[in-house]
Amino acid sequence: MPIPLRRFSQNWLANDELAIALVRSMQPRDGDHFLEIGPGQGRMTRALLQHHVKVTAIEVDKRCCEALEALATDSAGRLSVIQRDVLEWDPAGLGEPGLRFVGNLPYAITSPILRWTAKHHHLVHDAHYMVPADVAERMLAAAGSSARGLLSVLVGWFFDGKVVRRLGPGAFRPQPKIESAFVRLTPHEPPACAAGEAHRRAVVQGGFAHRRKTLVNSLRQSGWERDDIEVALAAAGIDAGARAEAVEVAQFARLAEELPELDR
Repeated sequence: MPIPLRRFSQNWLANDELAIALVRSMQPRDGDHFLEIGPGQGRMTRALLQHHVKVTAIEVDKRCCEALEALATDSAGRLSVIQRDVLEWDPAGLGEPGLRFVGNLPYAITSPILRWTAKHHHLVHDAHYMVPADVAERMLAAAGSSARGLLSVLVGWFFDGKVVRRLGPGAFRPQPKIESAFVRLTPHEPPACAAGEAHRRAVVQGGFAHRRKTLVNSLRQSGWERDDIEVALAAAGIDAGARAEAVEVAQFARLAEELPELDR
């Protein structure tokens, strides 16, 4: 089997028993279709295939893909292997919604993969991801928490989240220097918002661009006029002295509707 490479930010599960326990926590059902991101050595893949499910594994590392192809040959058509960078790939090509996303995510690109997942939220039945513990804290932080940031809102716009299990460095090979968390994301109905996706994202990014400043000043420095900001905040029910971390997702949605689009 291949060894982990630092350039791919690979820290693989240390043993099969852990992979089996993680899969059991996902409660796989007959006929489920799992999209596995970064299967690596395939411990999670093999644990999934112990159930009557289908697995599509997407992996950038050619060495891992070659090893997984042997497993695919013995899977009676239940495992497909795709060699691609997941961030440059569209899962809509699988032709079905209700996919169960899963992965021990490469820690160096965890946040981009979470944003990618939010982009494709309409395909997701649920997602189970291994992420750094500090990323889990930020992505699940509620309004008012000092840990709340851009990622909290981008993920929270589409998903409810929960930590299923916490793991120490000894759960991986090689051992990382950080704690990890296995998190579950469950889709919910996003807040109603007539604003386009690019504008919504610009508003949220603008709100968190200067974290120590009030939302008014952060948005001003991001290009909006003070009068427009104050009118929009009032319409969204947001205190003029609030910082971005205090704002609920639904309030950001209303704020995006009320603020004019910037000429970029």
